[in-house]
Amino acid sequence: MEFSISELFVKGGSFMWPLLILSIISLVIIIERIVFFITHRHHLSKAIAKLEKNPPAPKSPNPLIALGSTFATQAPAGEEHCLNVTERLSSRLIRQHERGLRILSLIASISPLIGLLGTVWGMVIAFSKIAKLGDGVTPGDFADGIWAGLLTTVAGLLVAIPSMSAAKMFEARVDRLVTDLNELISHLRERFFPHR
Repeated sequence: MEFSISELFVKGGSFMWPLLILSIISLVIIIERIVFFITHRHHLSKAIAKLEKNPPAPKSPNPLIALGSTFATQAPAGEEHCLNVTERLSSRLIRQHERGLRILSLIASISPLIGLLGTVWGMVIAFSKIAKLGDGVTPGDFADGIWAGLLTTVAGLLVAIPSMSAAKMFEARVDRLVTDLNELISHLRERFFPHR
């Protein structure tokens, strides 16, 4: 037996609709985050070299250049003020990079549960058929309900696996950014405030 995707979707029942919606949301977030991370690339050593050569560029899409430029322009106001300003900017930059990751993690968590709920519902339907048919039940009478229910578990996992994988990859990028921002601030403090 061969079925098209649309036939499998219909066969899976009403629980397939929330899974479809979650898969679309997940796909949109993943694409948006990929584009964001491609356009906001950073390398610590290159950023430090660029900051030492070029004038400040606080509006740079590179988060390290933006932070380093802000640090350089705020340095004349004193170390404490400079650190406060860059700490607030760091928080904003990290939040920008984390946008959508909680939703992806939530989708990865609830998709298998929705799939499992669909499977349990399929079992309920199958066993209600058994109860109605009594002694004349055959495997084919209830296998259809179980088979349809299992489709939702498969669909739930198909939504959850890419969502979780993408969320973990993006979280790794954010962790790297946090480490790089801390290293950059340490480097800039040594450069602008050597006698602290």
